[in-house]
Amino acid sequence: MPVTSLWIGPPGRLRVLLDAATDYDRTADIGVTEFRSLAGGITTTSLATPPRRLTLAFTGLREAEARWLDALARRVFGPVSLAVLEPGIANVLDAAQSQGAGPLSGYQLIGSGQLTQSSSRTVAVTGTASGSTLRWRHPQFPGWPVTPGLRVGFTSSLAPSAGLCVLDYLNAAGLPLGSSAAAPVVFELPPPNTIYVRPAVQLQALANPVQLGAAWLSLDTPVLPGAVPIGEGCPAMTVTSYSDKPRFGHRDMTVSLAEVRSATG
Repeated sequence: MPVTSLWIGPPGRLRVLLDAATDYDRTADIGVTEFRSLAGGITTTSLATPPRRLTLAFTGLREAEARWLDALARRVFGPVSLAVLEPGIANVLDAAQSQGAGPLSGYQLIGSGQLTQSSSRTVAVTGTASGSTLRWRHPQFPGWPVTPGLRVGFTSSLAPSAGLCVLDYLNAAGLPLGSSAAAPVVFELPPPNTIYVRPAVQLQALANPVQLGAAWLSLDTPVLPGAVPIGEGCPAMTVTSYSDKPRFGHRDMTVSLAEVRSATG
């Protein structure tokens, strides 16, 4: 099963919300605008990278959880971006990363070799030596935020024919704490003090281009055979609005969040 409860907070201070939202809207802001010519033709423009938006509404939210959301909305912990681990998401890679597509900024090659992107956005790696490492990059954080007690799974189409998968474990500063053993599929509990995980493949020597193909990064979910689910991401977010209506013994709250391009909020 994917994560079954929602976790929210600054990386390293994620807190689970045990009360289920009565309304849960995660529609992306695709930003499509239509222009109609005098002849009747329609032209559209859209955002190149539509930001995620998330609205959570709670009725009868317990006090401890309401105080937590209130603190996040009022930036009690400073101008930091928030991580949200959403229930039901099977693949937390970006959609393009999960399918081996560009942009190239979604990847980092350590050691010899080269990454190339085709006109169809497919990414390939070539010219590597044994020991070169391909990393998947989170767009804002040093890696993908995790929380104690949740196992992490990772696999890539490159394994095992072109290399082996590893998970790098990072602290709050993005510095390495260690790595998992290399294997075609990794599924394990990160060590203590892990704030982020960074998926990677330790590559073999590749003289000819090899497409990256699909990849799967999961939270508390074994990576299973079959089609790799398209990634839904785990972007850095910030609270854009909220309402707080105290009731006797509980509170009714609505919190709206939007994806941000910087991990500093």
